[in-house]
Amino acid sequence: MKSFGRFANPVIALDIGNVSMKLTFDEMYSGIGASPDDSAHWTPFSNFWYDYEHGTIGTSEFLRRLDEYTAHRYSPDELYRRWACGVSEPMPGMADFVRTLAARGVRFSFMSDIAPVHLEQTLRYCGFAPYMTGGTFSFQAGAFKMEGSAMFDAFEKRYGRPVIYFDDRLDIITHARELGWNAVQFRNAAQCLADAEAVLETLA
Repeated sequence: MKSFGRFANPVIALDIGNVSMKLTFDEMYSGIGASPDDSAHWTPFSNFWYDYEHGTIGTSEFLRRLDEYTAHRYSPDELYRRWACGVSEPMPGMADFVRTLAARGVRFSFMSDIAPVHLEQTLRYCGFAPYMTGGTFSFQAGAFKMEGSAMFDAFEKRYGRPVIYFDDRLDIITHARELGWNAVQFRNAAQCLADAEAVLETLA
């Protein structure tokens, strides 16, 4: 196995949405009759979604509120399906990216603003989930990545500081860099592999 100097098994952190997994939020919003363009109708929904992703309410309470929001139009199973569809399948090439570097001794961990239902979908449909050592999530930390350092501190406490962190959002990349992380904006799996290998080469 390749040696990485003092980083015996370096950690790479991956966002979930649009890095590890495709997000299909437009389909999800349409399925529950929510639209960000309709602020009067959107705000109450976004408030309890925020609570859910921050861990202040659990799945059963979230679904109860979602049932009220959708005027009891759907069965519990259908309501769950309409919400869960927001996360669909792995991003192209990411399974090969993770498997390639995991074979070299690299560890991977998720770092994501997410709620339990969409994490369940990720673990169910993410073909490279068995290669992940775990993750740090907003519903556990009680904060989003852009809300200070809580998520980043929690990640470091569990896994140490990653040698590289990939996220699709530039504002989060900028914030992570301000906290001292080597953060790179994700574009595609090929770029992800090239950037990761460049960093790993410096550790050899």
